[in-house]
Amino acid sequence: MASTMSKVSFLLSWRTLALTLAIINLKALPFSWHLRLFYRMFRNWHRLSSVQQALRAHSESDSTHPIFAPVSIFSRTPLLETDYNLHKSNSTYFSDLDESRTALVTKIYGPGLKQGDKNLAREGHKGHISVILGSVHTSFHKEIKPYEKYELRSRILTWDRKWLVIATFFIRPAANGKEEVLLASALSKYVVKKGRFTVSPERCLTTAGWLPPKPADCVSGAGQSWESSASDTPVLVEPAMGSSPASRTPEPEGVVAPTPEGAADATSAGVEKLESAIKSAAVERSNAVLPLTGRGAGGWDWHRIEMERVRGLQLAANWLALDKELMGEFGHR
Repeated sequence: MASTMSKVSFLLSWRTLALTLAIINLKALPFSWHLRLFYRMFRNWHRLSSVQQALRAHSESDSTHPIFAPVSIFSRTPLLETDYNLHKSNSTYFSDLDESRTALVTKIYGPGLKQGDKNLAREGHKGHISVILGSVHTSFHKEIKPYEKYELRSRILTWDRKWLVIATFFIRPAANGKEEVLLASALSKYVVKKGRFTVSPERCLTTAGWLPPKPADCVSGAGQSWESSASDTPVLVEPAMGSSPASRTPEPEGVVAPTPEGAADATSAGVEKLESAIKSAAVERSNAVLPLTGRGAGGWDWHRIEMERVRGLQLAANWLALDKELMGEFGHR
């Protein structure tokens, strides 16, 4: 009898320990990553009516335009996510980034994916529509201790003809009179594909209802290109209206913003084009990049949004060009 009781006690103690470890490491358990992503998709899925409501609320305030507004989630680092130094392991930042970016991209692209898929199918583009992560860069600034609460704040930084660039910040929240602390920062880029056809972020944002109408006499350098996505030569052109994708003749743009593929080989002419884009976007304003928020920010019309896109592109251009440079380095002999 005593022997039986000791065996039961032994099993219960190990069962209790295993249950305790599972509870305090829920975030790191098998399939928890999938559940977290589906939860963020469900929670942040917007409809066109939600977009219109957000834009109306924005128009009555001095807040950042919803395109550039951050989406925040909070998390902690369980024991199984720590390394031998007992702080958050570098590899686990990427699963957190997946969750944070999913919340943002679902909100921004979700409202227009279904309609965009139909529009592209009518234009003759076959295949499934998909949102694909292209690359991630992360810088670590401060350690994150076990079970320390932190915030992931993601927002759109910029976009060009192909890539949507997202900036994410790992932040220690302000507490006890102390200011927020930046723990890590990351840049990620996404591309939308319909089969082999590359769909520009501008087109996706317009279909989702986030972008205001583009003035008839303005071009951004980020519009939809009908060139093959396999082409190595970037062509910053707008499609001619009223013709099929196969027969459209590209027309030169009046204002050209820098493209990542050419950023590494930028010449003085490219710099002049960038300066021209910034100045043109500042028409009837101060010819300077305005703050994201505040009384001095001015109205968020198409020009104002384009100014912020170009400003973000300046910040990300060298990073976007790095992929091509690394591919060249790989092939170097």
